[in-house]
Amino acid sequence: MQEKQIREYIHSIVMEKCTHSEEARKDALKEFIAMTMPNLDENAINTVKDMIPPITALYDKWANMFIDRLLETIPEEQIQELCNGTPDNKSALILVYIMFMESERMEKQIAEDISEYASTQNDEAGNLASEYIRAKLMQIAENQKAADKKLQ
Repeated sequence: MQEKQIREYIHSIVMEKCTHSEEARKDALKEFIAMTMPNLDENAINTVKDMIPPITALYDKWANMFIDRLLETIPEEQIQELCNGTPDNKSALILVYIMFMESERMEKQIAEDISEYASTQNDEAGNLASEYIRAKLMQIAENQKAADKKLQ
């Protein structure tokens, strides 16, 4: 694979994990809002849920940062192996992505990006979106670790 193909492949794997379905995103938001704001009725939950736009741009930014770092630090032959399409290697890519996202550097970047994102929303929606992003990243990590245990 050429570098462009590698970038596209890894990007698609990461983005699929983070943004797989708009309906699932809205359902997850609804559950998250109901859990974190139990005093809201269903209409209010739906209103708040609909106020939070998709955050694909942030996931895209982080996926590209991950790919840049991966290509800088991992030998090409290992990257080629990771991109061979097997379930094990897709899982490995997601686990490496999760480790990247949990790094000190990315924790700072995420906080900065979320803060910048939240400032473009009203306070309640911005804060809720920030919490949701953090919870979503934790959920992806937990789901991937569970999937990896099944593969073993």
